[in-house]
Amino acid sequence: MLKEIKHLFFDLDNTLWDTDRNSKLTLQKMYQEKNIEEKYSLNFSDFYCNYYHRNENLWALYRENKITKQNILDRRFTLTFKEYGIEDREIQDYFNENFLKKMTENNYLIDGAEETLKYLKEKNYSLHIVSNGFKEQTYRKVNDTAIKNFISTITSGEEINKRKPAPEVFHLGLSKANAKAEESVFIGDDWESDIIGSSKIGMQAIYFDYNHKNENLNKGFQVIQKLNELISIL
Repeated sequence: MLKEIKHLFFDLDNTLWDTDRNSKLTLQKMYQEKNIEEKYSLNFSDFYCNYYHRNENLWALYRENKITKQNILDRRFTLTFKEYGIEDREIQDYFNENFLKKMTENNYLIDGAEETLKYLKEKNYSLHIVSNGFKEQTYRKVNDTAIKNFISTITSGEEINKRKPAPEVFHLGLSKANAKAEESVFIGDDWESDIIGSSKIGMQAIYFDYNHKNENLNKGFQVIQKLNELISIL
């Protein structure tokens, strides 16, 4: 059990909110609405695999301040469709303009999220979100789900045009929570952004290996593969 801890800070996407599942369900429905498989003989699984890796790469560049939010919005679908020779601007614009709006219609949480947050709240920890996600979507993902019943503060790096692992993002979260780094733990699924970033400013950190890749073991940080493992740690 970690000592002298009052505040728990969570990443949101793929730590509490099941981004991969919600994104895939949203895209599958949009794909069907536009009859893309029938029109272009392109099955959804191939499209999604291509999109997923491109989106991950774009977000990595965004965290490194090499591209902007608008670059992500403009490129991830347009370039994926173009790779398959689909130049239909109406289809590209439909996905570019509607994906974020539609994604929060699916609000699945990571398995064990609600029960774990409930337990931790009852243990008198103060719970917070610090995310690299876009501000509007971050707030919606929290406020449209059971997460809102347990979280005291929400911070998006977009508020200050910074991304984790930038220390300014963590300091903003600490400031909102009126918390000190040494009395705080950060829990997240991204090794560099969440674990290395938070530890560099003096927070303790727990790595959530939610994809069960068995990565980053024996590196001096606690590792969990199910969110409810926090119940036996905290």
